[in-house]
Amino acid sequence: MRVFRGVLGRPRWAGKAAAVLAALLMASVAGFAARFVWNRPAEASADVLEIGSVHGASFVPALQGKRPLFILALGSDARPGQRVAGQRTDSIHIIGIDPVHHRATILGFPRDSWVPIPGHGLNKINTALTFGGPAFTALTLERLTGIRIDFWMLTSFPGLIRMVNGIGGVTVFVPQRLNDRSSGAFLPRGLRRLNGRQALAFSRDRHDFSNGDISRSRNQGTVLLAALGRLHQVFSARPSELLAWIALLWHNVGTSLSPETVFELALAATQVPVRNVNNFVVPSGTGTVGSQSVVFIQPGARSLYADMRHDGVIGH
Repeated sequence: MRVFRGVLGRPRWAGKAAAVLAALLMASVAGFAARFVWNRPAEASADVLEIGSVHGASFVPALQGKRPLFILALGSDARPGQRVAGQRTDSIHIIGIDPVHHRATILGFPRDSWVPIPGHGLNKINTALTFGGPAFTALTLERLTGIRIDFWMLTSFPGLIRMVNGIGGVTVFVPQRLNDRSSGAFLPRGLRRLNGRQALAFSRDRHDFSNGDISRSRNQGTVLLAALGRLHQVFSARPSELLAWIALLWHNVGTSLSPETVFELALAATQVPVRNVNNFVVPSGTGTVGSQSVVFIQPGARSLYADMRHDGVIGH
């Protein structure tokens, strides 16, 4: 069965972990599929997380390790009662994975980046979600960067809070003292373990930083890295926990993907050490268009896009 071979070629786990996981998979995959496909709760929705493919089955070669894998991670600024996919994006990141060398890059785009929106002229990049949802946002990023995106993931403010709380919090380095009433970020400088609400506040704070949205995008990438670190921490100690994480995800996700694909995406995350992931924000500067405050992506970003297209990473 293909999933047993691992997503990114032959697994490189240490012997004990590999043996435990292999035995677990052989005993559990059938039960996992039966339990979480046929008994999946009707209330599963994008209020926590929604996952979709951009080009149908085109992602299969990436999951088999034959080319880089690209995932678009989006956070909606929808408020309670609003449709998550119908509001503007608050966070936008392309995650590229190099399956050959087990490396990755997170590339952030400030939400106010002034870019071409297909069929809508120049506008802030965060409006793409309101025009056509996450798949259209992926198309906008593909046109901008030339990177072919395989999957998109969309979550909301409450969804981020529940996911972070569900994994036991995340540990991040807060680069300076934060005291922002707008985002609710009140944190001292230093290495901090954040719960869901604190992680959301840290991810949304732009008033405490001189370059506003640019620092906010970098901090959002930091939270993504911290979540990966938490996954590795748990997986290294107890490989069997991976199925529990996937079960939690499956009960709180809206997706048309097969359970096997969701399973393989989770396995892909376990095979990229945090030390092999770099966190970038597109080179950019702030400005105005009419009365709007916007972010202009600098021409130097084109070389980053080309570098990332090649193998999924920048600067390695």
